[in-house]
Amino acid sequence: MIEILLIEDDPDIAENIQDYLTGAGEGKWRVHISDNGDDGLELASQTLYSMILLDIGLPERDGFEICRSLRRRGIQTPVIFVTARFSEEDVLKGYECGGDDYLVKPFSMAQLAAKIRVFLKRYGEERSDRISFLDLDAERRDRKLYMGGKEICVQPREFDILLYLMEHPERLVSKEELLARVWGTESDAIPRNLDNPVKNIRKAIEQSEAVIVTYRGYGYRLEVKND
Repeated sequence: MIEILLIEDDPDIAENIQDYLTGAGEGKWRVHISDNGDDGLELASQTLYSMILLDIGLPERDGFEICRSLRRRGIQTPVIFVTARFSEEDVLKGYECGGDDYLVKPFSMAQLAAKIRVFLKRYGEERSDRISFLDLDAERRDRKLYMGGKEICVQPREFDILLYLMEHPERLVSKEELLARVWGTESDAIPRNLDNPVKNIRKAIEQSEAVIVTYRGYGYRLEVKND
């Protein structure tokens, strides 16, 4: 079953989307609805959804804040903004805070379903709770890290950094990209803020088969340790 979270405060719009996608998924898509920002963020943080559909103008907290919070927590579930806000500033802000796509209301339901299929095909229909690279395993839901099957302790922000590198192994990740994903795009954090967390991660996984390599002036790459 494909689990989709729709965070939308208009009950009529939410019901229409839910009904259409349930049919479009031929019984394989199940749409869960949240009508406010706080509950939506909690659901998105605690449950592994395959897709999140996110309005911007919501009670409690807006969609931009929800998306930023999810990315800061290392949650990379694809997010499609579905909103009546159409200014170029809002569209760009949606992408900058970590959104993957942006649809302006009123939109074609068929187009929304097609976009969802593209993301499901690209990222896999069900998101795995566990990410692995060599002898490292990270559990998203419980936020636990293991090396060779033994749990090791790291701080929350260190976990988020390592999780993101494990999701993109053998790829050079810029410091700016890490800061945006872990601290958020509107944070005042600077590249130097990564120094101590990365140092601590290296110490925690020094016996691992994996190593974080610094590419001076750019960023980091998680790769196989050369003996």
